[in-house]
Amino acid sequence: MNKKHYNFLILIIILSVLIYNILSYKYYQYKIQKYNTSISQLNIDIKKHIENAQKIIEYKKSRAYKNKILKQDKWLKNKAELITYITTEDKYNKYIKHIDYTNRTKNEEKHYINKDTYWMTVYQKWVWLIFKKDLR
Repeated sequence: MNKKHYNFLILIIILSVLIYNILSYKYYQYKIQKYNTSISQLNIDIKKHIENAQKIIEYKKSRAYKNKILKQDKWLKNKAELITYITTEDKYNKYIKHIDYTNRTKNEEKHYINKDTYWMTVYQKWVWLIFKKDLR
């Protein structure tokens, strides 16, 4: 081979290295651009979630929401509202006894305790009230 062939091979090698470097740089730039667009899209999504969360927080700080929760959980009622409890007369008479508090002494208080349910937990009392089962 003569000198021209060697020069041509060297030029082809140099050209291939340059093309490889250009393509790798462009691919690197493409990855950076794609990452930037994904981050910007993520920021937009997060901003929407933050705005929704702020709306929810504003709603939960309002008086109307607090009043609604108090009515649901704490049985709060307005002055004009009446609450009606539906039960049978037997259950009412069993758990609500008219007790004369004016003429009672401390020794007599022991006799007014409902001995059927005195040692039950609250859960056991509810089961006994609803299903008439003693879980003790």
